[in-house]
Amino acid sequence: MKILPHACAVLLLTATCLASHADGAARELSVKGLVAHPLQLSLADLRAMPQMHVAVAQASGHGPVALDCTGPGISALLQRASPNFGQARNAALAHTLLITADDGYAVALSFGEFDPDYGKSAPILATDCGAKPLTAPRLIVPGDDHAGRAVAGVVSMEIR
Repeated sequence: MKILPHACAVLLLTATCLASHADGAARELSVKGLVAHPLQLSLADLRAMPQMHVAVAQASGHGPVALDCTGPGISALLQRASPNFGQARNAALAHTLLITADDGYAVALSFGEFDPDYGKSAPILATDCGAKPLTAPRLIVPGDDHAGRAVAGVVSMEIR
């Protein structure tokens, strides 16, 4: 099989980009979708926001995981972006927040889960865990018995 020079360049560029993400290179979190003010936020921006503390124990494929993290609440981030849900009664309840990691892993939260009138969950985008700074934000959803939604390396939040 013959590999074309162009294909080699694409493979090299892809490998270089993946390596820069893996080594903790500066990344920004985008908040997009049905918002009036799309956001691009660095870890420093996230750390400058009001912080919430979450201490939870969750089951994982590797046994119990204790998480003791701080970061801004998802609700505070979304307030800054000004979601556009329309004027229908309880319009937010028909929407979701898709949270995607740098490796493509994604989870969805319904707005009803963290609306104080309904689910009352207070998910955060952790910037520090175990009193150590993270190299990328991590979604923590208090009340989850399993760590499947504790998404590491969050790069995108999209309101749908």
